[in-house]
Amino acid sequence: MKKTMIALASAMTLATTAAAAQTQDNAAQNQMAQQQAQQEITEGMLVKFVAAMEDVQKVTTKYRDKFQNAENQEDARSIQQEAQKEMIAAVEDSGLTPQQYNMIIQRAQSDEGLRTRLQDMTSSEDNS
Repeated sequence: MKKTMIALASAMTLATTAAAAQTQDNAAQNQMAQQQAQQEITEGMLVKFVAAMEDVQKVTTKYRDKFQNAENQEDARSIQQEAQKEMIAAVEDSGLTPQQYNMIIQRAQSDEGLRTRLQDMTSSEDNS
């Protein structure tokens, strides 16, 4: 379950990163990456992240069948965009920006300590 949640969260990274790449040039992306690398991840951000990740997972589940049953590529793209908007809204409703959400995912992929903290937080929520 924990690995699934982080994998789904990673999928959100890809979706929002792709959208961001379409609207920003390389210089802005490099500056954002540097700022993210320097930004501290607080316990409050992690709590918000776990809540957002659960909501993103719900959106993913909601759209999975629709996406897989799309009749053509245009329909699939439309479904993906709709799901992406809901995922971004879910992240923002949790109190994080999509950039903060993605930053936490990216750091968790390379920082075993952070990944362990997130897994502990999600497993404690599963037990409640």
